Amino acid sequence: MHTRFLMLSLVACGGSTPTTPLPGGSANYTGALGDDPDFSAPHSRIAARIYPSEAFGELSGAFADGPPLRYHVEAARSGSCRVMEYTPSTCDPACTPGTEACIDGTCVPWPARTPRGAVTWTHPAGSTTVQPDGTNGYYATASVTALGPMTLDVEGTVLEVPEAPELEPDGDWAEALGNRGTGPGLLEWTNPMPGARVRLWMSDCTASHGGIAAAEIECEGPDTGSLEIPAAFLDQLAAGDWSHGECGSHVFERYHAAAPDDDAGLRFESKSFGGLFFRPDFF
Repeated sequence: MHTRFLMLSLVACGGSTPTTPLPGGSANYTGALGDDPDFSAPHSRIAARIYPSEAFGELSGAFADGPPLRYHVEAARSGSCRVMEYTPSTCDPACTPGTEACIDGTCVPWPARTPRGAVTWTHPAGSTTVQPDGTNGYYATASVTALGPMTLDVEGTVLEVPEAPELEPDGDWAEALGNRGTGPGLLEWTNPMPGARVRLWMSDCTASHGGIAAAEIECEGPDTGSLEIPAAFLDQLAAGDWSHGECGSHVFERYHAAAPDDDAGLRFESKSFGGLFFRPDFF
């Protein structure tokens, strides 16, 4: 789990109302979004990935009683991206370890995981029933050899998502960022998928070693085959801590999502395995 979120993963703020009905009273969340970035954070997110070449699929996530906590706040936004900044804070008296986080001088309780019984994950190889584990998380694997649409049945509500193939880089992404000069960084791929979305998260070595980075980059938007990252954001990231050896891995993925019409806190996603290795000090 990255330290940018507590309890659950991914982004915060904003949102959009799903509008396209799907079977079981659910809606195509990504299909309802426009060109603007979506940095919303549902209380509960269950995600599935399929790796056909490895005959492997996995589902993971949790349900919670509130949105994930964030140490970072948005400092600037441009196009599909924003830069998030962190200001250290202290709380007196100290927060309760394991149940609270000190944010802006206030002890804020972590969201509590709330089990919702067994869920059914239907994938191209069949169906898998998933029970909550000892920490009220949901995790399962299956032998899946092909991509295809998937569904998740949560207490009778069926959420359906299309497949999400991996992004196929057009050129070397690290080179595109490292040799950009003073301009923006442009990431391109050869297989854009209409109706899908992409998102990127970048941080420095601090987050990779259990700390909280001074600045992070988040981007999100429709899958058009390219993503431009503002030069100022990359410069700010490069000014962070790159003094450790094991860091430079960022998250860059394609996804689809569905959400119930009457439960904005829940989302089911299909995601491609997304990876981007880049260290600005290598260039």
